[in-house]
Amino acid sequence: MSHNIVSLDNVYANRLGTFIKLTNSVLPVQYPDSFFQEIVHSKNGKDTFFAQLAFYSEVAVGAVKAKLIANKKGGILPHGVYIEILAVLEHYSGKGIGTKMLEYVESEAKRHYQHALYVHVASDNVHALTWYKKRGFEQDGDVLIGYYKNTYGSANAVVLKKAL
Repeated sequence: MSHNIVSLDNVYANRLGTFIKLTNSVLPVQYPDSFFQEIVHSKNGKDTFFAQLAFYSEVAVGAVKAKLIANKKGGILPHGVYIEILAVLEHYSGKGIGTKMLEYVESEAKRHYQHALYVHVASDNVHALTWYKKRGFEQDGDVLIGYYKNTYGSANAVVLKKAL
């Protein structure tokens, strides 16, 4: 009987600290506590988040958070699912963990009848841009100058989109 060494599980209140620590240690952007709290405590009850911790042999090594943007009233945001965080500890890169988290987000998007995924990536993050493009994402629009605040990386971002 084979055991899959990579697994995903829900982000519960007692795991939120692990999720925050992973995200802050991998990504160059520092998010406010409210950004993380909304995973387990929705402010208005209207937002839908998809969040998982990724485990490699029972050790938490990755985190993903995505938001459903239903946009039924023609707002300015495109409807689909927006990946807010997809992070894997550097030592575990290349082991299929990011791909497994992306597949989770894709399946949730389809389950909610959404046909597009969106993600912002720092314009100088060649590794992430290449990774997403290998998985079917394409640049959507021009570079957003000064998009990221509170970052120690590039403040400029590229929007990537994948049709499902």
